[in-house]
Amino acid sequence: MKESRLHEALTALIDIVWLGILWLLCSLPVVTVGAASTALYYTMVKCVRHDIPEPTRFFFRAFRKNFRQATLLWLLCLAALGIGLLDIVAFSQMGIQRGDFLYAFSRLLLLPIVMVMPWIFAFLSRFENTLMGTVRFAVYLALRNWKQTLLIFFEIVLVGLVCWLLPQIAPLLPGALCLLMSFSIEPALRALSVGQGRPDDWYNE
Repeated sequence: MKESRLHEALTALIDIVWLGILWLLCSLPVVTVGAASTALYYTMVKCVRHDIPEPTRFFFRAFRKNFRQATLLWLLCLAALGIGLLDIVAFSQMGIQRGDFLYAFSRLLLLPIVMVMPWIFAFLSRFENTLMGTVRFAVYLALRNWKQTLLIFFEIVLVGLVCWLLPQIAPLLPGALCLLMSFSIEPALRALSVGQGRPDDWYNE
Protein backbone atom coordinates (compact mmCIF):
# COMPACT_ATOMS: atom_id res chain seq x y z
CA MET A 1 0.00 0.00 0.00
CA LYS A 2 2.79 2.43 0.94
CA GLU A 3 4.72 1.55 -2.25
CA SER A 4 1.57 2.16 -4.32
CA ARG A 5 1.02 5.58 -2.74
CA LEU A 6 4.68 6.47 -3.22
CA HIS A 7 4.47 5.46 -6.87
CA GLU A 8 1.34 7.58 -7.34
CA ALA A 9 3.00 10.57 -5.67
CA LEU A 10 6.12 10.25 -7.84
CA THR A 11 4.00 9.90 -10.98
CA ALA A 12 2.03 13.03 -10.06
CA LEU A 13 5.25 14.94 -9.36
CA ILE A 14 6.72 13.93 -12.70
CA ASP A 15 3.50 14.95 -14.47
CA ILE A 16 3.49 18.35 -12.71
CA VAL A 17 7.07 19.08 -13.77
CA TRP A 18 6.53 17.73 -17.30
CA LEU A 19 3.38 19.78 -17.86
CA GLY A 20 5.21 22.89 -16.66
CA ILE A 21 7.97 22.21 -19.17
CA LEU A 22 5.38 21.72 -21.93
CA TRP A 23 3.88 25.08 -20.95
CA LEU A 24 7.29 26.76 -21.21
CA LEU A 25 8.02 25.21 -24.61
CA CYS A 26 4.60 26.10 -26.02
CA SER A 27 4.88 29.64 -24.62
CA LEU A 28 8.20 30.42 -26.31
CA PRO A 29 6.59 32.25 -29.26
CA VAL A 30 4.97 34.51 -26.57
CA VAL A 31 1.81 34.87 -28.67
CA THR A 32 0.84 31.31 -27.63
CA VAL A 33 1.03 31.91 -23.86
CA GLY A 34 -2.78 32.01 -23.60
CA ALA A 35 -3.30 28.69 -25.38
CA ALA A 36 -0.50 27.08 -23.35
CA SER A 37 -1.95 28.41 -20.07
CA THR A 38 -5.42 27.11 -20.93
CA ALA A 39 -4.00 23.69 -21.80
CA LEU A 40 -1.89 23.62 -18.64
CA TYR A 41 -4.84 24.32 -16.35
CA TYR A 42 -7.08 21.86 -18.21
CA THR A 43 -4.55 19.05 -17.98
CA MET A 44 -3.43 19.79 -14.43
CA VAL A 45 -6.98 19.47 -13.10
CA LYS A 46 -8.08 16.59 -15.31
CA CYS A 47 -4.97 14.40 -15.23
CA VAL A 48 -2.98 15.28 -12.12
CA ARG A 49 -5.79 16.01 -9.67
CA HIS A 50 -8.13 13.32 -11.01
CA ASP A 51 -5.62 10.62 -11.98
CA ILE A 52 -6.54 10.47 -15.64
CA PRO A 53 -3.62 9.10 -17.70
CA GLU A 54 -1.93 10.51 -20.81
CA PRO A 55 -1.38 14.14 -19.73
CA THR A 56 0.64 14.95 -22.86
CA ARG A 57 -2.24 13.96 -25.13
CA PHE A 58 -4.74 15.95 -23.08
CA PHE A 59 -2.43 18.97 -23.03
CA PHE A 60 -2.10 19.19 -26.80
CA ARG A 61 -5.79 18.41 -27.32
CA ALA A 62 -6.71 21.39 -25.13
CA PHE A 63 -3.99 23.51 -26.77
CA ARG A 64 -5.42 22.91 -30.24
CA LYS A 65 -9.08 23.16 -29.20
CA ASN A 66 -8.74 26.55 -27.46
CA PHE A 67 -5.92 27.98 -29.56
CA ARG A 68 -7.84 30.67 -31.44
CA GLN A 69 -9.87 32.09 -28.56
CA ALA A 70 -7.07 31.72 -25.99
CA THR A 71 -4.66 33.54 -28.30
CA LEU A 72 -7.08 36.41 -28.86
CA LEU A 73 -7.71 36.70 -25.12
CA TRP A 74 -3.98 36.65 -24.41
CA LEU A 75 -3.38 39.38 -26.98
CA LEU A 76 -6.06 41.49 -25.25
CA CYS A 77 -4.36 40.93 -21.89
CA LEU A 78 -0.97 41.68 -23.43
CA ALA A 79 -2.29 44.92 -24.92
CA ALA A 80 -3.75 45.97 -21.55
CA LEU A 81 -0.47 45.15 -19.81
CA GLY A 82 1.41 47.07 -22.50
CA ILE A 83 -0.75 50.16 -21.96
CA GLY A 84 -0.14 49.91 -18.22
CA LEU A 85 3.62 49.63 -18.72
CA LEU A 86 3.59 52.59 -21.12
CA ASP A 87 1.85 54.63 -18.41
CA ILE A 88 4.60 53.69 -15.96
CA VAL A 89 7.29 54.74 -18.46
CA ALA A 90 5.46 57.99 -19.24
CA PHE A 91 5.07 58.88 -15.57
CA SER A 92 8.74 58.10 -14.97
CA GLN A 93 9.80 60.36 -17.83
CA MET A 94 7.64 63.13 -16.37
CA GLY A 95 9.83 63.01 -13.26
CA ILE A 96 7.16 61.66 -10.92
CA GLN A 97 8.80 60.43 -7.74
CA ARG A 98 8.19 57.20 -5.81
CA GLY A 99 6.16 58.90 -3.09
CA ASP A 100 3.74 60.55 -5.51
CA PHE A 101 0.18 59.26 -5.91
CA LEU A 102 0.50 58.92 -9.69
CA TYR A 103 3.60 56.76 -9.27
CA ALA A 104 1.66 54.26 -7.15
CA PHE A 105 -1.51 54.57 -9.27
CA SER A 106 0.33 53.75 -12.51
CA ARG A 107 1.51 50.48 -10.98
CA LEU A 108 -1.82 49.62 -9.37
CA LEU A 109 -3.43 49.70 -12.82
CA LEU A 110 -1.59 46.47 -13.65
CA LEU A 111 -2.95 44.56 -10.67
CA PRO A 112 -6.52 43.94 -11.92
CA ILE A 113 -5.17 42.52 -15.18
CA VAL A 114 -2.75 40.19 -13.43
CA MET A 115 -5.44 39.09 -10.97
CA VAL A 116 -8.10 38.34 -13.62
CA MET A 117 -5.85 36.52 -16.11
CA PRO A 118 -5.73 33.19 -14.22
CA TRP A 119 -9.53 33.15 -14.11
CA ILE A 120 -9.77 33.89 -17.85
CA PHE A 121 -7.75 30.89 -18.98
CA ALA A 122 -9.13 28.57 -16.30
CA PHE A 123 -12.69 29.47 -17.33
CA LEU A 124 -11.83 28.97 -21.00
CA SER A 125 -10.45 25.50 -20.24
CA ARG A 126 -13.86 24.43 -18.94
CA PHE A 127 -16.58 26.47 -20.66
CA GLU A 128 -17.43 27.70 -24.15
CA ASN A 129 -18.41 31.36 -24.49
CA THR A 130 -17.79 34.42 -26.60
CA LEU A 131 -14.59 36.40 -26.23
CA MET A 132 -16.11 39.16 -24.10
CA GLY A 133 -18.41 36.70 -22.36
CA THR A 134 -15.35 34.83 -21.13
CA VAL A 135 -13.81 38.09 -19.88
CA ARG A 136 -17.03 39.09 -18.09
CA PHE A 137 -17.32 35.72 -16.38
CA ALA A 138 -13.64 35.83 -15.37
CA VAL A 139 -14.06 39.30 -13.85
CA TYR A 140 -17.22 38.15 -12.07
CA LEU A 141 -15.48 35.08 -10.65
CA ALA A 142 -12.40 37.07 -9.61
CA LEU A 143 -14.54 39.59 -7.73
CA ARG A 144 -16.96 37.09 -6.24
CA ASN A 145 -14.07 34.97 -5.01
CA TRP A 146 -11.86 37.89 -4.03
CA LYS A 147 -10.10 36.03 -1.21
CA GLN A 148 -9.05 33.30 -3.60
CA THR A 149 -8.02 35.95 -6.14
CA LEU A 150 -5.75 37.59 -3.58
CA LEU A 151 -4.28 34.22 -2.64
CA ILE A 152 -3.57 33.45 -6.29
CA PHE A 153 -1.87 36.82 -6.69
CA PHE A 154 0.39 36.17 -3.71
CA GLU A 155 1.19 32.71 -5.08
CA ILE A 156 2.25 34.29 -8.37
CA VAL A 157 4.40 36.85 -6.54
CA LEU A 158 5.96 34.14 -4.38
CA VAL A 159 6.81 31.92 -7.35
CA GLY A 160 8.17 34.94 -9.22
CA LEU A 161 10.40 35.75 -6.25
CA VAL A 162 11.67 32.17 -6.10
CA CYS A 163 12.43 32.26 -9.83
CA TRP A 164 14.37 35.49 -9.36
CA LEU A 165 16.38 34.12 -6.42
CA LEU A 166 16.84 30.61 -7.85
CA PRO A 167 16.58 30.88 -11.65
CA GLN A 168 18.03 27.38 -12.07
CA ILE A 169 14.82 25.82 -10.74
CA ALA A 170 12.45 28.16 -12.63
CA PRO A 171 11.51 25.53 -15.27
CA LEU A 172 10.17 23.29 -12.48
CA LEU A 173 7.74 25.87 -11.10
CA PRO A 174 5.00 26.65 -13.72
CA GLY A 175 3.29 23.31 -13.13
CA ALA A 176 3.45 23.69 -9.36
CA LEU A 177 2.02 27.21 -9.57
CA CYS A 178 -0.86 26.03 -11.77
CA LEU A 179 -1.62 23.22 -9.33
CA LEU A 180 -1.67 25.66 -6.41
CA MET A 181 -3.98 28.05 -8.27
CA SER A 182 -6.35 25.23 -9.18
CA PHE A 183 -7.18 24.66 -5.50
CA SER A 184 -8.51 28.24 -5.37
CA ILE A 185 -10.17 28.30 -8.79
CA GLU A 186 -11.67 24.84 -9.11
CA PRO A 187 -14.40 25.15 -6.43
CA ALA A 188 -15.73 28.27 -8.19
CA LEU A 189 -15.73 26.58 -11.60
CA ARG A 190 -17.43 23.48 -10.28
CA ALA A 191 -20.10 25.59 -8.60
CA LEU A 192 -20.62 27.44 -11.88
CA SER A 193 -21.05 24.17 -13.76
CA VAL A 194 -24.08 23.25 -11.64
CA GLY A 195 -27.13 23.81 -13.80
CA GLN A 196 -25.18 23.09 -16.98
CA GLY A 197 -25.08 19.34 -16.33
CA ARG A 198 -23.64 17.22 -13.58
CA PRO A 199 -20.46 18.81 -12.19
CA ASP A 200 -18.43 15.63 -12.67
CA ASP A 201 -19.23 15.21 -16.37
CA TRP A 202 -16.23 17.35 -17.36
CA TYR A 203 -13.78 14.94 -15.71
CA ASN A 204 -15.23 11.97 -17.56
CA GLU A 205 -15.43 13.40 -21.06
